Amino acid sequence: MAALAALAVGLAGCGQVRELAGVAEIGGGLVARTMCTAVFVQGRDPEDVWPHDIGPDIDPRLSLFRASIDRAAGEVRAGRFGLTLAMAGHTPGLGCAVGRPGTGAGTPVLLAPDPRPFPAGDAPSGSAAGLVRDPAALETAVAAAFTRGAYGNPARDPVTRSVVIVHQGQLVAARHAAGWGPTTPHYSASMSKTVAAALVGILVGEGRLALADDALLPEWTDDRRAIRLAHLLDMESGLAFDETYAGVADPGRMLYAEPSAARFAAAKPLHDPPGTRFAYSSGDTNILMRVVRLRAGRDRAAWNAFPRAALFDPVGMRSALFEQDAEGDFLGSTFVLASANDWARFGLMLADGGRVDGRQVVPEAWVMRMRTPTALSNGRYSTQTWFRGGTPGQPARTLELAGYGGQFVTIVPETRTVIVRMGFQPDRSAWDHARFLEAVFPALGIDAPTANRE
Repeated sequence: MAALAALAVGLAGCGQVRELAGVAEIGGGLVARTMCTAVFVQGRDPEDVWPHDIGPDIDPRLSLFRASIDRAAGEVRAGRFGLTLAMAGHTPGLGCAVGRPGTGAGTPVLLAPDPRPFPAGDAPSGSAAGLVRDPAALETAVAAAFTRGAYGNPARDPVTRSVVIVHQGQLVAARHAAGWGPTTPHYSASMSKTVAAALVGILVGEGRLALADDALLPEWTDDRRAIRLAHLLDMESGLAFDETYAGVADPGRMLYAEPSAARFAAAKPLHDPPGTRFAYSSGDTNILMRVVRLRAGRDRAAWNAFPRAALFDPVGMRSALFEQDAEGDFLGSTFVLASANDWARFGLMLADGGRVDGRQVVPEAWVMRMRTPTALSNGRYSTQTWFRGGTPGQPARTLELAGYGGQFVTIVPETRTVIVRMGFQPDRSAWDHARFLEAVFPALGIDAPTANRE
């Protein structure tokens, strides 16, 4: 690091030196963690990861980094100019974490498709075609999702990896890019937030937590004691977290250069009184994950197993995995990995009021809260979940999980419709999800909002 700083001094002023050093640390963590997950969880070729998940669309400076993969140890080291700047290690069942040593070679999640009809398996139902108003139009709409410029900037490839569509609870359409399939776990970015909310709801249902709980962390001895669980859930904490996705801003440092994402975010001062302003914050979600760990009433082993035991297995999400930071808190803001079919299963569970095969996985009242927009968000958000055309205080007809790079799960509960689009394109103009819905909804024969409420 000293050599890197010395090089930077020759090139820039003091402010730029700090930025370059920060970018180096964050960039190293991003490269190490991304490559670790891709190789040890997804089973991908590193040569495919560099251009599509790390490449110049995120930050051209990342092209200066190199990664060393130790498959025997389950570790990836990343750096530049011959310096190692970050290490990420793999733990079976928990994925990768920056700064946590690997525990051995491990085995990527490479599952064979289940031949049973969805949702129990991965195959379409024999009667699925009869549920769609215009099958030809639906096929055309889905095929176009993999075509340059069909739903976005005509100069950019949308990098769509998977599209899965469920209607009336049945799988009616699915298409995957080369190298991806119905059981390949995808990076989800902020779609993870809604999974985090579901886990919180399960613990609230157990009586471990309550929405009105305050004094949530022992270090909050000042005005931050007034932050309630509900404030974190609804992005109303008031903390001065800068949700900017560039350079040395808070999300990058929190996720790739800090041993504890929650402690980093929780150290921010208040910008507004809690409960007075909606401000989207990945920091709020990661604080939430530390709070629930501290109050879950489970030892470390039981906590590590909690997402699978309480949610993934009951929903049938075989490929799902929830990654942590080095301190052992689940990174609810960003790092749930799951296949397109498993995201569809999760969406269908929410459409069905938290039930799967007659079992109440997430409390019904909690799911209703997740489906009801808040006033401070102007009908756009509640309980770590977005809405299309929402009205504050009224259950929304269309809710949505949305993640960086063009990840979407759009849910229409009244028709048990779930539309999953997975890909990775940091240029937001390359994928216009509203245009995609405008093609898919009429083909299915449903009338639902396609545009987010502003």
